[in-house]
Amino acid sequence: MKIYKVEIDSSAREDLMFLFNFLKEVKSQTGANQYIDMIIAEVQSLSVFAGLYRVSHFADVLCYHPNARRMVSHNKKWVYIYHIEDDVVVVDRIRPAKMITK
Repeated sequence: MKIYKVEIDSSAREDLMFLFNFLKEVKSQTGANQYIDMIIAEVQSLSVFAGLYRVSHFADVLCYHPNARRMVSHNKKWVYIYHIEDDVVVVDRIRPAKMITK
């Protein structure tokens, strides 16, 4: 089984910060931290599972990279869009699952 290094692109980091700031307002600092930690743990799991997912056929995913793949979060609310470059998984965006429609 291949192990990848996971890198989070600046756009995906901005997605996380936007979500964190939103959650901090509607929940709490602690709740926001826990939720973001859960997302980061799922993203880090791509170090093992990235190769299991095929290149997406969704235009809403492929607009971020021509070889973009997607992994849906455990609660099905988020889609982690990424591509693989040699031994590195680059997470391009973290988008709400409802935004991936076509």
